[in-house]
Amino acid sequence: MSNCNYSWFKFRMYVACLKCGTKIPLQSLEGAPHCNDCGETSESSWEELCSIADIKDLRKGNGSNKSVYAVMQIALNTEPIDEIACYHCKNKIDLHEDLIQQKSCDCPSCNEKLNFETISSYNDFTFYRYINQKMDPAQLKTVIAVHCAACGAPMKKDPGKINYHCDFCGVENILPIALRQKRVLDDIFAGVQEKIILPEKLLEVNELQKIIACLKGNKKEAFAANSLNTVMLKFPDNLQVYHIIVNDLKHTFPNEVFEKLWETSKSAVFLKIIGQKLNKSESEITKRIKKFDKNYKQQEQTSKKEEKGFFDSLKKIFE
Repeated sequence: MSNCNYSWFKFRMYVACLKCGTKIPLQSLEGAPHCNDCGETSESSWEELCSIADIKDLRKGNGSNKSVYAVMQIALNTEPIDEIACYHCKNKIDLHEDLIQQKSCDCPSCNEKLNFETISSYNDFTFYRYINQKMDPAQLKTVIAVHCAACGAPMKKDPGKINYHCDFCGVENILPIALRQKRVLDDIFAGVQEKIILPEKLLEVNELQKIIACLKGNKKEAFAANSLNTVMLKFPDNLQVYHIIVNDLKHTFPNEVFEKLWETSKSAVFLKIIGQKLNKSESEITKRIKKFDKNYKQQEQTSKKEEKGFFDSLKKIFE
């Protein structure tokens, strides 16, 4: 059942290697940061480092750019985005599944499987890895022939690692730049989950924001007959609810709903829309608005006074 919304952020996190200072980018939450330059592996896991970086601020919906000096030097940059995309077909995807529970879902466009990661310290966060460069499995298994810089012993090593240990003399070697396997970094996205009410529970809720989230997170077919009409009548002054139901869900209100809204709404802007739907004249719309909108009356009175003053001035000029 689709009952989740997500606020997505581009999530860039780097830590500095404790041994050589090289920046290590977050590419997966599994395991701990490993430096390809010197071979050092952090004692702190990526999950622990996320907790230290205090990423709970994402729940407020704001991005950040900060540095944290703790067990490791951490640089974190987060930027709010509207939605994520499938790295298989490149199409934008709007997901409402419980990705934290499922940990995977199929792309709505190409049906390819997409995987999501979670961390125990933030049970409402999910992480998505957009793979920028798909590696050929054969390429991943490739080894290259190198020689130890100290003793000259021949070895076969992984070109994806920058340092390599000589099994003969014990010297740590650095793989020349020309021989290193180059790889484009993947983009990491963090999603903050918000549970939304199910469509069948829509009429049991009175909180406007929860109702709006439910309307945005589901298709028209998910709602019971007449429930959208009832919701609109519950909030007769709310243009946002009206636009979501009419423009996003493509629902058409029957005339009897507009008639009830005409009687109950106290929004001048909304009454003009309703009046047009009911083929009301301008004078009828104005008369209806005047029943409750004091500002509308004052504005009209001010306008009439200004108009009278203008014509009085003209009259004096031509006398």
